[in-house]
Amino acid sequence: MRKLVLGLAMASSALATPALARDKSWYVEGDAGAMIVEDIYNFTGKNNDGTLDTKAGYDFGGIVGYDFGPFRLEAEASYRRAEEKGYRSSTQNYNDAQLGGGASALSFMANGLLDFGPDDGLQGFVGGGVGVGRVKNAVITPVTGPTSVNVVDSDTGFAWQALAGIRAPISKHVDVGLKYRFYNQDHNDLVNNAGANVRTRFRSHSLMATLAYNFGGAEPVAPPPPPPPPPPP
Repeated sequence: MRKLVLGLAMASSALATPALARDKSWYVEGDAGAMIVEDIYNFTGKNNDGTLDTKAGYDFGGIVGYDFGPFRLEAEASYRRAEEKGYRSSTQNYNDAQLGGGASALSFMANGLLDFGPDDGLQGFVGGGVGVGRVKNAVITPVTGPTSVNVVDSDTGFAWQALAGIRAPISKHVDVGLKYRFYNQDHNDLVNNAGANVRTRFRSHSLMATLAYNFGGAEPVAPPPPPPPPPPP
């Protein structure tokens, strides 16, 4: 009987062991890394003609989130930019040395993430977000006239993204990780130098390092002391 009572007391103590600081706590996170932008087309406004090619760029942002356990919610602000590499259309073809411009997007997103794996080790996550983004596109060619196309314009609209990555704790409150982001903003309505309305899209792929600080939940209540052993028979 005494062994049974002691065993139950030890089990109750194990169940009262506090979780790591991630669960049921607020956190802040910074992300930064490299990005590539898919070709942006339709700058002439005719049959998707006029394509801007960009170099590899950068993507960085900040996050405030809450960890519910297996699920997280985040508010995110981020910025990404890539410089021009080339521009081609049915009437023009320019390389980087002949061209100015690029593409950028500032976004404010609400994200939802699902975590899988142990809190005290390597953990994976997948999720996505929706929000608003402001895209700016610039195509500045050395030629002006009726056959040239120059665009420096921006538009604000709906954006969404898909996220996946891994993270691991390096201390009770600090995590490091690696995150992939696919960002998409369609229906960016711009005006070129000829006064034509053009509709483009912005799609990017980013690979970023992450650094997060978890504030931790409330201090756990100390477990009650084990009951005294029963009197001897």
